[in-house]
Amino acid sequence: MKIEEEIINDVVFNLKRLTNLEDIHFKSAGEHLRYDYDLTINGVTFACNVKSQVGKANYNLVVQELGRLKEQTSKPLIVAAHHFSPESLERLPQEGICIVESCGNCNIVVPPLFININGQKSVHVKESKGKAYTDAGLKVIFYFLLDDANINKPYRQINEETGLSLGTIKNVVEELTNRMFVVKTTKGRWMKNKKELLDIWQTYYNQTLKPKLMMKEMEFADAESKRDWEKISLPDGACWGGEGGAYMTDHYLIPEQFDIYTDVPSVKLMMTRKMRFEVNGSIKVYQKFWNGSNNEKVAPKILLYADLMGSGNSRCIEAAQRLIGNDI
Repeated sequence: MKIEEEIINDVVFNLKRLTNLEDIHFKSAGEHLRYDYDLTINGVTFACNVKSQVGKANYNLVVQELGRLKEQTSKPLIVAAHHFSPESLERLPQEGICIVESCGNCNIVVPPLFININGQKSVHVKESKGKAYTDAGLKVIFYFLLDDANINKPYRQINEETGLSLGTIKNVVEELTNRMFVVKTTKGRWMKNKKELLDIWQTYYNQTLKPKLMMKEMEFADAESKRDWEKISLPDGACWGGEGGAYMTDHYLIPEQFDIYTDVPSVKLMMTRKMRFEVNGSIKVYQKFWNGSNNEKVAPKILLYADLMGSGNSRCIEAAQRLIGNDI
């Protein structure tokens, strides 16, 4: 039995137990629909997506999925999960999305239904990330996402180009193969479902790897430097990520916060005389974790996408979707 089916069965059992309503049932939505189940509660049928848990790491992805779903169905939307973080419990209903935990806690407001249950003990299931989503594994996946040709290179060449161990590379390829992101044929390896893999990657990148790459916080030296930030000549080995990099790529998103990736000491940024070190400044400086040209001034597009998606800001999420488009 799939974990999603276990969750939806628990939802039905506990809602019946706590509400004394008998007309609560579900059926599979079918492969042609972009949600998991039709969940009927007292005559109202919901388009239901099921997640193991909803929290900071995947909140933006869940909202993004449901935003697309709103355009495809007139049914009210509901998310079922073993566990919702306190923040998602508060924010999802504000997005007009009903929620229900497998233990029966819920916030369902779709006239004539008004069901609000809390106080039931929820189940916080700790999921194994697998070897592909360790810090080193995330760097390998990033390398594969950068260029379709990379997945078919010999392990030794991948090791030379990334500096990552042969064991890590082998483990990541095997796990991605098991998860159907990599297909092996007589002609070699190739990738599939890249957009899905990118979204999984950016979730774990923002949750686990990016915070460890943080080096310094900085601020522009003065108002003129901030206004003319595009004219700042970054030292070789440093490049713009996040909102700044996205703006330099398609000039759609006016940046408010700035990310810089660098493989040279952050003091060299201060030596431009356009920035200064400042706690909680609008510029975050991160260790560059990929091998690229020393004179590249903008981070790779998939990394800009991850930075924007991890911001939690709706305007950045919209810009991220626009930026990546159909390129992957």
